[in-house]
Amino acid sequence: MSKALFLSALSALLIFATPWLLGLDLPNQLINERGALEYSERSLANGVFLLIGAFWMGTVEAVRKFHEPQRMDPWVRFGVIAFAASLIGRMVFPCDLSCPLQGSVTQLLHNTLVWVLYAGALVAGWRLTLMTVLGRVLKWVLLVCFVLLQLAFWQRNAWPGVWQLGYEWSFAVLWLLWVYQTTRADGAKVNG
Repeated sequence: MSKALFLSALSALLIFATPWLLGLDLPNQLINERGALEYSERSLANGVFLLIGAFWMGTVEAVRKFHEPQRMDPWVRFGVIAFAASLIGRMVFPCDLSCPLQGSVTQLLHNTLVWVLYAGALVAGWRLTLMTVLGRVLKWVLLVCFVLLQLAFWQRNAWPGVWQLGYEWSFAVLWLLWVYQTTRADGAKVNG
């Protein structure tokens, strides 16, 4: 197993484990709420956000190096780095308790800067070249979950936590499938 595939699997596993690591109250609680300034276990959430963001940064770099001398699609690379930065940004610019639409300065930055970076997963996911039906279905799931997450953010009773998990999990599986597909194909070229 290549380092790129190993780190991708580990990063995806961390994304899948986040709700349990933080004791998320689904379906209405956003993951970001666990890092709120007023939340009692904020330190744990910040550690998890930093860890996951760092692993995603390392993953994209490992994948880029694996494919050298070929260039990695810059939109994919930028999208994954932006997504990772948004995870770290949850710690740097935490939301207020309950992640309201308006609030403190950090809430404003959280709702704008972190959100823009968070959309990087959507950009990267749609740029990934997957030759499987599952890959195409996951791209649509990613898009639908992203749109529903935006709508649910405005209507808190519309399960924002579920759509956020769907968005992150579908991206993690897409990324893992793509890394597996490309590392396997590149390995076959080297061995063939």
